[in-house]
Amino acid sequence: MNATPTPATTRGEQAKNTLINAAIAQFGEYGLHATTRDIAALAGQNIAAITYYFGSKEELYMACAQWIADFITHNFRPHVESARAILDQPQADKAQIRELIHTACEHMILLLTADDTLNLSKFISREQLSPTPAYQLIHEQVIAPMHTHLTSLVGRYTGSHADDTATILHTHALLGQVLAFRLGRETILLRAGWTTFDAGNVKQISEVVRSHIDFILQGLSAQQRESEHEK
Repeated sequence: MNATPTPATTRGEQAKNTLINAAIAQFGEYGLHATTRDIAALAGQNIAAITYYFGSKEELYMACAQWIADFITHNFRPHVESARAILDQPQADKAQIRELIHTACEHMILLLTADDTLNLSKFISREQLSPTPAYQLIHEQVIAPMHTHLTSLVGRYTGSHADDTATILHTHALLGQVLAFRLGRETILLRAGWTTFDAGNVKQISEVVRSHIDFILQGLSAQQRESEHEK
C-alpha cells in the first residue's frame, strides 16, 4: 500500500505527481487557503510549474480529487467486483456476504490506520464538512458506488430493502465503526496507551470491528424476521 503517486515514466509526469502529492498535503491541512507558493516549495518545484501543468490552483485542487478517487478505486476494485458477483446471484449466500463485508472493512482499517493516507483523509474530511465540486467528483466516482454496494450486501444479508432509508443509515453506521479509528485517531491512541497503529494494534482493532459488524448484521436480521412475523 502506498498513498503517494505511482512512479512516473517521464520528467513531466514525475513533476505532476510530486505537485499533486504536495498539494494533497497542503489542501488537506489548509483547504483552498493553501498557497501555490507553499505547494511548489513542498514539491521542490518552481511555482510556474503549477500553472504549466494544471492551469490554476483550483484546477490543481480538482486534480487532487481525481487522484484520490483513482486511489480509492484501485484499492477497492477487487471488493467491488466481488460484491457485484454476489449480488448477481439469485439466492443470497450469507456466508459469502458476511466474509466480503469483513474483508472490505478490514482493508479499510489498514488504509485508515496508515500514516501515509492521513493527508487523503484530511482532504476528504474537509470536503465532507465543507463540500466543493471536488467532493461531487469523489462521491460520484467512488463513494456512492461503494456505499451502494455495501448497502445492497447488508440488505441482502438481513432481508431488508437496500433502497430503504433505514438500511442506508444502518450501513452508514456500520462504516462508522471503521471511520472512528481515523477521525478519532488521537483519542484512541491516548486512551489505549498506544503511540502508533502498529501491526498488533491494527489486528486488535480489526477483531473488535469484526465482532461489532457481526452484532449489527445479526441484530438487523433478527429485527427483520420479527417484523415479517408480525405481518
